[in-house]
Amino acid sequence: MRLKTLVLAFGLLAVQAAAVSAQELYAYVGAGLRPPVDALIAAFQKDTGIVVRAEYGGSGQLLARFAETRKGDLFIPGTTFYTDKLKEQDAVADLQVLVVHGPVLAVAPARADAIRSVADLAKPGVRLGLGDPQAMALGRTAEEILDKSGQGEAIRKNVTVRAATVKQLALYVLDGNVDAAIIGAADVAQNPGELTVLAIPPSWYQAEYAPVAVLKTSAAPDAARRFAVFLASDAGLAVLQSFGFPPAPKP
Repeated sequence: MRLKTLVLAFGLLAVQAAAVSAQELYAYVGAGLRPPVDALIAAFQKDTGIVVRAEYGGSGQLLARFAETRKGDLFIPGTTFYTDKLKEQDAVADLQVLVVHGPVLAVAPARADAIRSVADLAKPGVRLGLGDPQAMALGRTAEEILDKSGQGEAIRKNVTVRAATVKQLALYVLDGNVDAAIIGAADVAQNPGELTVLAIPPSWYQAEYAPVAVLKTSAAPDAARRFAVFLASDAGLAVLQSFGFPPAPKP
């Protein structure tokens, strides 16, 4: 009888383990966060057996996708602006702020002599790339920066491309398709030595903070919370920081 009980117990554990390993989460993730989140997903799956499928894109695009499908377990945008929208829809079960997502002015090295400040973006012939404010967090921040610069109208005349993701913007500068772009500091950190970087006065913009939200639509809320806790752990934040995203200040 005892042996039979042990066999049944081990059988139950095996079933439970299989159920955990078979769990799969779906996460909406801002494109600018892709490198560290990819690394964190791999580490989480190795430790837990829980698979995380990520859809990457501009945070505004992802918000529209969620509104269309009303499915998913986690939302990890570049700024709390988008999770605030989800809160208005009563779609957030849990929220943790992770890291600072700050902007810089990235300049193609070949144009570094001509562009030494934000004011130089108004010069005739400069090709500037900005984010689409309807699609991405840094697009809205860039508009705020131009307004605070006092030369927004002149600078906007030099905008030659609007991108849906910060990754696209960084590639435009790296490939020489634009002379400069307002991108995330993390994207510069992930391309060391390839871009000239100019600081933007902190008084010209509000810092953006990237959060992780567990969605009320989650079919596996415990597993989703487990992944969110993993991202917000010291180990998770260390990975994010290694990709250029410093931890957000503690409340």
